[in-house]
Amino acid sequence: FDQRMTGRPLWYIYGDTDFCGYTIKVDERVLIPRPETELLVRQALAMIKNGDNVLDLCTGSGAIAIATYKELEKAGRKVRMTAIDVSEKALELARENAELNEAEINFIQSDLFTRIRERFDLIVSNPPYIPSAEIETLQREVKDFEPRLALDGGADGLDMYRRIAKDASKYLNRGGVLIMEVGAGQAQEVVKLFKSCAYSMILKDFNNIDRYVKVVM
Repeated sequence: FDQRMTGRPLWYIYGDTDFCGYTIKVDERVLIPRPETELLVRQALAMIKNGDNVLDLCTGSGAIAIATYKELEKAGRKVRMTAIDVSEKALELARENAELNEAEINFIQSDLFTRIRERFDLIVSNPPYIPSAEIETLQREVKDFEPRLALDGGADGLDMYRRIAKDASKYLNRGGVLIMEVGAGQAQEVVKLFKSCAYSMILKDFNNIDRYVKVVM
C-alpha cells in the first residue's frame, strides 16, 4: 500500500505481469506491456511462416519476442528470433524472461540496426512514441516510474520511426514485412515516412484507433 501511495505501478510492486498468457517480469528497467501490444503480436503471428527470421526492435522486457516465439512454437512453427534494445539493463530482464518462459531468443544490445548484420522476413517494433513535451502530462505512475528511454519519441514522437524508415529496407528480405505500434494520431505521418515500400496499411486497435502500421518492402 505504501508503494502505491508513491504512485509506483502495481505491476512493478507485484514484479510481473501477464502478456498474451505468459508471465513477464517487470520493474523500473522496462515499460509495462500494454494490451494494445498483445494485438501487435497477433498481427505479427498472422504473417510469420515456418522457418522465418524474425526481429523484435526495442524489445524492452522481451514480451513481444517471447509471446511471438511461444505462440509459433505451440502452432508447430519454428523461427529464428532476434530481439534488440539499446538498454543493457532492459536486456538483462528480457533474458530472464526468455529463460522463465523457455523461449530461444538471441538478444543483442544495439541502437536500432547499428549492430545488426543480417536480413529478416519480419520486423516487429513498439518503439518510444510519446512526444517529449507530453511526458510530463502523463499519469504519475508512467512519467515518474517507467523508463523515459522507452517513452520519449522526440519533439513530435516520430524520431524512432524516421530512423527505422531510413534503414529498414537494408535489413528486410525481398517481400519482408515491418509492423509497428504507433501513438494515437501518428499512423498517417508514419506511413508517409515509408515512401519506397511496395505498400503499407494502417490497422486499428480494440478501441478503433489507428494503432499499427504494416509496411511491405
